[in-house]
Amino acid sequence: MLPVVRSGLSAASQEISVISNNIANASSLGFKRSTASFSDIYTEMSDVKNANRVGNGVRQEAPRRNHSQGSLILTGNALDLGMNGQGMFILNTAEKIGELAYTRNGAINIREDGKLVNSDGISYLDINSQEINLPFQIETPKGAQSLSEVKVTAEGFLEATYGIDEYVTIAQVGLARFADETQLKSLGDNIFTATPKSGEATIGAGKDFGFGKINAGSLEASNTDITAELTLLLRAQQAFNGSAKMMQADADVTRRLMDT
Repeated sequence: MLPVVRSGLSAASQEISVISNNIANASSLGFKRSTASFSDIYTEMSDVKNANRVGNGVRQEAPRRNHSQGSLILTGNALDLGMNGQGMFILNTAEKIGELAYTRNGAINIREDGKLVNSDGISYLDINSQEINLPFQIETPKGAQSLSEVKVTAEGFLEATYGIDEYVTIAQVGLARFADETQLKSLGDNIFTATPKSGEATIGAGKDFGFGKINAGSLEASNTDITAELTLLLRAQQAFNGSAKMMQADADVTRRLMDT
């Protein structure tokens, strides 16, 4: 009896941890909620009389990440890019971890040298897997012209205006998609890397088949529903309390038997 109760207590504890993480990241851009996953453990048929299988508790599985679309928050900033579809932005983490990383967080900053980076200073890549560099000034037949406006199209083309009427297409923002994004490995901060189960990244751009489109001037919010998570948290806490009471009752019975 005690091993069964322990498995239930451990399962409820894991579910509380997963739900708490979802709630804590409800305001994180591009965050994808996870769900705790369990399976029943039964005795082997050869060990059971009258062909009745007896439950031996629950087995904890790895939490499953839900990559459903989050709502888009309008910001009005030209370099805030929200994804509507399956595509993920590509980050140049090759030097740090030996491979590229991927994210749904399109809050892009411009570094002093013109590179487009995330909040941690990691560069975003274009469709050719090159770092995107946005010059603050260019030379034209009219002389040096300074950057005056930037916009990003649904296809991901980064278009810059210098001076009054000098238009330049700088790059096309690269996107990646996977055969099974639920199997991506999380590095934290809503950044992921590919795994054998997720498959290799397929590179494309906004409005390409299967990638979705880029919505400039917006950011993707977390897909966590606080109300739903709180309901699940109450259920998990009740399961934890119930298992704890059963364990205490089992311990009391054992102690009484030992005292007799």
